[in-house]
Amino acid sequence: MTATLHRALVDLAGEAPDMRMPEDLWRRGRRIRRRRRAAGILACLLVSVTAMWLPWPNATGSRFAGTDDRTLPTWVAQPYLWQQTFSEDPNGPAKLVFETGHSLDLEPSLVVVGQDDSFRLIYHDPGEWTGSLSPDGRYFLGDNLVDLVTGQSRKLSPAVSSAWPAVWSPDSRSAVAVVGKDDVVPTTGPTGERINDPTRLDNIVIVSVPDGSLRVVHVAEADVFRAAFSPDGTRLAITVGRDRQNQELLILDVATGTVQRTLPLGERQQIAGSAAWSPDGRRLILTFTEGCPTSPSCDGSIPEQSALQRFHLQYLDVDTGTVTDEAVRGRPDRPELIAWRQGAPVLSVTNDVDNSCAIVRLPDGGSPEALPLRAAGYGCPQYPRNALEQWPLDGPQLRPSPWQAQNWAYIALGLVVLACVGLVVKLRRRWRRRSTTWRARIAPDPPR
Repeated sequence: MTATLHRALVDLAGEAPDMRMPEDLWRRGRRIRRRRRAAGILACLLVSVTAMWLPWPNATGSRFAGTDDRTLPTWVAQPYLWQQTFSEDPNGPAKLVFETGHSLDLEPSLVVVGQDDSFRLIYHDPGEWTGSLSPDGRYFLGDNLVDLVTGQSRKLSPAVSSAWPAVWSPDSRSAVAVVGKDDVVPTTGPTGERINDPTRLDNIVIVSVPDGSLRVVHVAEADVFRAAFSPDGTRLAITVGRDRQNQELLILDVATGTVQRTLPLGERQQIAGSAAWSPDGRRLILTFTEGCPTSPSCDGSIPEQSALQRFHLQYLDVDTGTVTDEAVRGRPDRPELIAWRQGAPVLSVTNDVDNSCAIVRLPDGGSPEALPLRAAGYGCPQYPRNALEQWPLDGPQLRPSPWQAQNWAYIALGLVVLACVGLVVKLRRRWRRRSTTWRARIAPDPPR
């Protein structure tokens, strides 16, 4: 541009009329800018809310929620802190349940792993115990009877005590439990005798799943409640007795509550677990506590002693009352017979010192066969008995999907994304201003 042309343009600009601009032009610009920001925020929130209902892939990445995988996983990981709750989205029937401390309230909570490999959290109320999973994996009985498919929670009346885990019938239509006691503080008389005792059992009841009704089948006393249904569900074995020195084993008719047989139990004997009846219904499996190798007089009253105790199985002929001991002696830790697989008992064995758990199968006269079933969390996981007896046990390791989250987690994620987008826009604008200033500084002056 020549100097003459530059002066001509300057003169024309000075003679040109002023541009007419509305007085509220600045306000209009700010209003448009605010509307654009609001629209961007609304769009981000809509995307976040929509993402909550999308069928995200599960942890294995090979299936989507809603599938029915009848294979037990070899290992199950902890849930995320933001894991979706069961009350918001039921995911039963369950493949397994286990306790975890990996939750927002920092208290032990229950993890429900569905047959679609989804994870859900159930937060416990203070003082609430866990409960028992039904053989088909559909129901969970603790302080309430919960349908894991529909999410319906039914309060039983009178309430059953979750201090003694309920024992399910093989068909998952009923369970035996203990009615909770109103007395919570034990008191003694002037001579030291116990007047009331919160551990004292009164009514042993059958809980009906279809209608939630309770039927008393026996009135007894026992320090520790143990029970097992026969394979056909018609008979019930329970332990009664004021202390271990006076225990009795009762065989009841489930339909009538009639005592069919009474057998004495020694202080070292107890029903082996919820699956203590043999598959043919002729024998009842007991565990016999041998004591500690270094101190046979230890009673297992503290965890260190419980870890040192040894046991072996006994086979009680229900018809004759004959007890036969297995050949193996000195099996370690604390056992619970939970299923039968290929004709052999399956036990969950807990070490009370480190709270570790192993699930083993005991072939007749053979060494324990460790089953590849592990879960992170506290103690032994609960598997549906039907699954333990019939399903393959070689499923892949299972981890929760991070997208199976509570609603607040998606909102928080949306806000974080929105803040990141705003920061990027702000930095980009700052970079543009600096770039424009830098270019203006290095641009050559026009010739005059």
